Order: sequence, then structure tokens, then C-alpha cells
Amino acid sequence: MARRSRRYIVSSDNHRFVGRVFDLSVVGMHFEDYGEVKKYPDAKYALDVNERTTLLARRVESLNHVGDLLWPKVPIRIEALPMSAYEFCNFIQDVFLMRTISILDCCCLLAVEVLELNIRPRQANIDRIRRASDDHPCCRTLQAISDLQLDLRTERNVRFHRGEEEPFTDDDMTFKMVALFTFRGEGMTGTDRFDRKIDLKRSYSEAIDHLRSKFRRNVQSLRIVLDSFYDALSDEFEERFRKKFRAEGSFGSKHGVRGAE
Repeated sequence: MARRSRRYIVSSDNHRFVGRVFDLSVVGMHFEDYGEVKKYPDAKYALDVNERTTLLARRVESLNHVGDLLWPKVPIRIEALPMSAYEFCNFIQDVFLMRTISILDCCCLLAVEVLELNIRPRQANIDRIRRASDDHPCCRTLQAISDLQLDLRTERNVRFHRGEEEPFTDDDMTFKMVALFTFRGEGMTGTDRFDRKIDLKRSYSEAIDHLRSKFRRNVQSLRIVLDSFYDALSDEFEERFRKKFRAEGSFGSKHGVRGAE
């Protein structure tokens, strides 16, 4: 029997860049509304970057919710699923694909904010960022994320635009039919196309193992390139924030803030 993939938990906020931005966001406690924030470029920059950083971290963290479905603390009985076992696997696949692929969009939006580029959110992509920033080093890491997700994007497009779904097992037709009959409380007996005795638990386990391996492989690689992406933004953010913080009339200088630099 093949060895099953162990649970992999991706950290959304361990990088020093994320921690630094989160620490600076406490400045928001000094303001009643965003109109007041805009009077201070240093505070505005810190809070705007924090907003995009938070959204990205939240999206990365949401991948762990997919992991919760694949590695539940208490095994979920097939009979207790709110849908058929086959459709449950399809649901996990849908959520994983959309949330994983959207991380690149969140990264592009964060890069636009850190680099202070005049690019509207709907138009934020690697090519525009590259042109507007004179090919800032973060563009290479954005491209690495895009390359990493190429197969997933292709699958996403085929799945959502053509309705064609990747198989979970070596006999998905039988898996789908048995799962549906079982969900309806009817059950099904016989053999599959390989002349094996029909066994829903075996098919379901095979499908979940397939999804676990796919999740672990992609999320591990994503974590590595995300760290490189944060590395590429960190010094840029510090330099830009420092200039704003030290400028005359900044929130830091006006209120005598220390330690933010």
C-alpha cells in the first residue's frame, strides 16, 4: 500500500516582512477615519500595505481550511457527508484550485501597494508591474509563482469553463455512481471495470489520498516562493517607509514616535 501524505500546514505570517507590517499597523489605533490617515504619508503607506498584506495572509491561511477537510481531526464517515463522497472530493478540489490560484492575484496587489504603482486593482498583473517598476526584483518571484501554478491554472480553466474534471481514482465512473447511490441510501453491488468488488471506502480513500498528495506538493512549493516574494519586498518597503517617516510633517515626527524605523 502506498504511503499516505502527512498533513502539511502552511504558515501565513511567519516571515519578518509580514510581522513588521503587522507591527506598524497599530498606528491605525490613533485615527478615527481614513480621511485623517491620508494627512500622514507614513501612516497611510503603512496601513495601505498592511491591508494588502492581511488579505494575502488570510488567503494563504485559508489553504489550511482545505487541509482540514483532507485531514480532519476526527475521521468523517461517508454516511455523515452532506453530499456524496464523490461530490465531496469535487468540492475540495474546487476550493483548493480557486484559493491557491488567487494567491498570485493577492501577491500582485501587494506588490503594487509596496511599490506605490499607479495600477488599478483590476489591472494588476505581472507584465504591468514589470513595466511600471522597471522590472523590480519582486517580478521574478511573481513569475515563479505564476510558473508554479501553470498546471493548476490549466486545470482550473478546463474544469470551470469546459466542465471537464480530473479523475480521482482509476475508475471514477464507478466511484461516482456508487457514491451517488449510497448517498441516496440505496447502495450498489457488483464489480468495477477492473472486475474488482465494488468498495466505496476504497475508492474514497484513493481519491482523498490523491488530493492530499496534490495539496501537499503544491502548498510546500508555494511556501518557498512566497518567502522569496516577501524577501524581495522587504527592503523596498523599509526604504520607502523610512523616507516617509523621517519627512517633515509625518505622523512619526509630529507625534514623536520612536522605534518604528
